[in-house]
Order: sequence, then C-alpha cells, then structure tokens
Amino acid sequence: MVVLGLVVGCGGESKPVSDGTMITPYLAIGETLAADRVEGLPELGAHVIEAAKTHEGKPGVDAMVQGAARVGSPDIATARLAFKKMSDGMIEYLRSSADGRAGLVIVHCTMTFDGKGGLWVQKDGKVMNPYEGAMMLHCGDELSWSDAVPPT
Repeated sequence: MVVLGLVVGCGGESKPVSDGTMITPYLAIGETLAADRVEGLPELGAHVIEAAKTHEGKPGVDAMVQGAARVGSPDIATARLAFKKMSDGMIEYLRSSADGRAGLVIVHCTMTFDGKGGLWVQKDGKVMNPYEGAMMLHCGDELSWSDAVPPT
C-alpha cells in the first residue's frame, strides 16, 4: 500500500511528500530544514522509516532509519543532526544503487557543524542548505556521484 501525503509550500501549492520511496520524504525533510522549519518532520521521518522496510539490508538504509527516528525533534539543531545521519545513509544507498539518483546531486558544505562539514542529497539546481537555512542558504558545492566524499 502506498501512502501519499501532501505538504503545502510557501506559494500555497501542494506537493507530494511520500510516494512509497525513501527519497521523496527525505527531500521534503531537507527542504523543510532549509526553510528553518521543523513542522511536519515527525510525519516525514515516519514515511522514510516505512519506505525503508522494503530496502532492509541495503547499504545506508540503517543510517537513514536511525536518523529518521530522531528527525522529528522540535529542536532544529537536533533535527539537523538527525538529517546529517540520514544524508550519510542516503548517499551510501544511492551510490550503491544508481536507479534512484537521476536529477539528484550530492552537496557538501565545509562550514557547517563547526567547520566539520556536512553532506546531503538534493534535486539538481540551486543549492538549498538544510544545515544552515537562511543564515547560509546557498552555501555548498555540488559533487558528482563518482567524486570522493569528503569526511564530515
């Protein structure tokens, strides 16, 4: 059974946040954090956990589930740390399975997390930093899927 939720964006448009995949709610979590918000994160995390059940044992899935279980924190700093765990897992998962990465890029911001850096996956286009939000919204460098991933 596929559960489809909707989120209303800034312009009032509705967009799906769950289509039975892990990537759609993951991307919605990143967009929510980039907007400096936490509303809806518990539900989005639950969508990731539910979708992950069909991918158990694959690279990165355990990390995504661990992060998704904590991403619903009302504290944005805690939610961002949980999203970092999810992102590490998502990158590992997508690097092992090219099927789901069309139109997606890895982004690296060296300045986040006290200069330790952070990585995430987002749709190709303008960088939208989920770790820094409005403070450094467009900070980050796109990496190709074949690039070495910097330690964070």
